[in-house]
Amino acid sequence: MNEIPVPFRAPKRLREEAPTAKGRNTQARILEAGRAVIEERGYFDASVTDITERSDVALGTFYRYFENKDVLFLRLLETLVTDLYESVSGSWGKEDEMENLRNSSLRYLTAYYANRKLIAAMIQMSGAVPACAALWWALRKRTYDRMKRYLAASKITHQLDPELTATALGSMVEQFAYYWYVEAERNGKPVPKLEEAADVLCQIWYRAVYENNSAKTERRKP
Repeated sequence: MNEIPVPFRAPKRLREEAPTAKGRNTQARILEAGRAVIEERGYFDASVTDITERSDVALGTFYRYFENKDVLFLRLLETLVTDLYESVSGSWGKEDEMENLRNSSLRYLTAYYANRKLIAAMIQMSGAVPACAALWWALRKRTYDRMKRYLAASKITHQLDPELTATALGSMVEQFAYYWYVEAERNGKPVPKLEEAADVLCQIWYRAVYENNSAKTERRKP
């Protein structure tokens, strides 16, 4: 990603691919095992031994492809960041703003829900690994910048600062998803269906940005 801030320095092998088909298959198997382990055990309790046992490879084979567990987990996070960002790409193609908002919300929540266990582990990891925190920051900045550009181009959002609006509403959606699909599920609370959750989020977005600002504009007309 080209928007990772300066403090982030990718480990040497973070993006290195195996040169042969057999090596790539082995690397993929280790990545798959690493994902299963971190989702089940969390970042702090996951170990290289757990991953090698799950992937059925020798310890030396693991270190042939990854310097340590952090490098492997950062590879997983790179893919996750891309998936979350691209989940809403192309979701604003209609004239109906409410439909656009609902479509965008549903696509994001669907991607979030599918990756919720990995997200929980990666958020845990971000508190201990600066490179992980940097990747999360890059995702948020890139996402909010896209929202800001859209809001700035809107004819009815000039009453609100586009950047502040984008970060406020974007943070709401992210925290909403984390509360319901990570914390609530973890604590045995029944979680809302994705369609129901998307309806709530798009209604809040629409009323905050479009309805309220439209009403203000109408009141100010001579």
